[in-house]
Amino acid sequence: MMNSGRLDELIQKYVQGNLAESELEELSLHLQKEEAVEERRKLRLALKADAYLEEAAAEMGQEADWNEPVTKGNVLSLKPRIWAMVGVAASIAAVITVSFLGWYYQPEVLPIENGLGVATVLRIDGKGHTRPQHPLSRGDALQAGDELTMSEGVIELVFRDSGVHAIATAPLTLTAESSERIFLHRGDIKLHVPPQGIGFVVETAEREITDLGTVFVVTARKKASQVFVLDGQVAIEKRGGNRGRLMTEGEVASFGQNGKLSLLTQKTDGMPELSQPSFDQSVQSLSGKIYSFGSDDLPQAPAMDDLMGLRFSSVIRSGFRDRSSLEGLDSGSPLRFAGIAGAYKQFAERSGLHPDVVSRAGWLTWYSGQLTPPGPGRYRFWGYADNNLLVAIDGKPVFDGSRYDSAFREIVHVPRQDHPAWPCLNALAGFASGPWIEVGDDPVQFDLLFGEKHGNLTFGLLLVEREGADYEKTFWGQPKWPLLLTEEPSETQRDELSQLRTHMEEKLMGSFSVSNDAIWDARITSLAR
Repeated sequence: MMNSGRLDELIQKYVQGNLAESELEELSLHLQKEEAVEERRKLRLALKADAYLEEAAAEMGQEADWNEPVTKGNVLSLKPRIWAMVGVAASIAAVITVSFLGWYYQPEVLPIENGLGVATVLRIDGKGHTRPQHPLSRGDALQAGDELTMSEGVIELVFRDSGVHAIATAPLTLTAESSERIFLHRGDIKLHVPPQGIGFVVETAEREITDLGTVFVVTARKKASQVFVLDGQVAIEKRGGNRGRLMTEGEVASFGQNGKLSLLTQKTDGMPELSQPSFDQSVQSLSGKIYSFGSDDLPQAPAMDDLMGLRFSSVIRSGFRDRSSLEGLDSGSPLRFAGIAGAYKQFAERSGLHPDVVSRAGWLTWYSGQLTPPGPGRYRFWGYADNNLLVAIDGKPVFDGSRYDSAFREIVHVPRQDHPAWPCLNALAGFASGPWIEVGDDPVQFDLLFGEKHGNLTFGLLLVEREGADYEKTFWGQPKWPLLLTEEPSETQRDELSQLRTHMEEKLMGSFSVSNDAIWDARITSLAR
């Protein structure tokens, strides 16, 4: 066991935000031990003390920044402002005060008191029970050792002492072993762990996941389990193991029956490919063309540069009016826009381009035409592509969802925010989002570039959000923004999109929706007619 002096030193450094990575690992490994109950409680009290002193400092006119972001270097980046000022003596006094004011970090609704179980049901939609067949309702308590079972629905729990907040979806079976540990046999659970809950453990048949101050999702199935870190860090280890591996924001990992860990951040194996609708000049739809180099201009080796992206630079800079730089390029059959979603395997070859050209010089599709938005208001685009994805409205680029090595990232400088906590296909940076744009009732000129710098396999996803719209969320918190479509999808397309969404949710922890209310109606198409 760690001696008391060393533990106090590490706890104080942790609260101050001065803990080195090696010290963080030392503290984490110690807190994971079964016998370290008092040490975990001591850390929670210290963090409560820091929070109490921050509140007191704020009342005296000093700023306490509760919105300080979580970083990968320090799981909870708490500044040493209070500890350095008042010292350990004040901290001990604060611990006594916080112990007296036990309500301070308890939930405002349905507070849990000692002796009333390890967790309380805040909300339940569906039928859930603990054995022997005790139906659960709002306000009920789970006792240590209770096995919670639900065949359908959602349940929301808060755990005593630790304050851990959990949302679980059925089919679900979990055992509430204590206020600091659960065993997830089956189901999906999202946990939000406050500072005083650090050290909370989720156990599955394959692994133990120990929280280090974070928000994370655990999925348990019959033959495997999965963990997805939304914020902060967790430590994962084999059951009965003595050394954990840290996972950080945006990482997804899967564990098979043998306990072998596989990071899934870039996993796109088996991603469905959507069938492309045939071009029909009688149908009012957004159309486009696919471009690549001619065989006479073919590079002798695979190009390191994004040749097609660079070739389109003058088109982009001219507001999509100057097409002179495209002279001499080969173009394939006319294309009918059906959204950007999923895998694109041999897409360029099927569209009429030569395989050698595609593998060496890549390709770009350009869709262009007049679109009428679903209604006036503010919109923004979400998505990602490997490699190129660019959207322009009335000649002005408004969204760049390209990968880091796309030439578009140098040609245009559209404000962009990456969201690693919301995985998108094989994007390490997660979903990208663009700035809000305002449109009226009139049609807008819409231009979209999508493609691959070299090779016959790429991935893409393009969604659109309307300000003020209410979107369903995944249980890990990502809104299901609708796919950008310009005509109502057929039943076959809907089935394919449903398969893609299921694949993303189960394998990549990403999602989207399909909505007729979000269609940008095509009025005029210009490239293929």
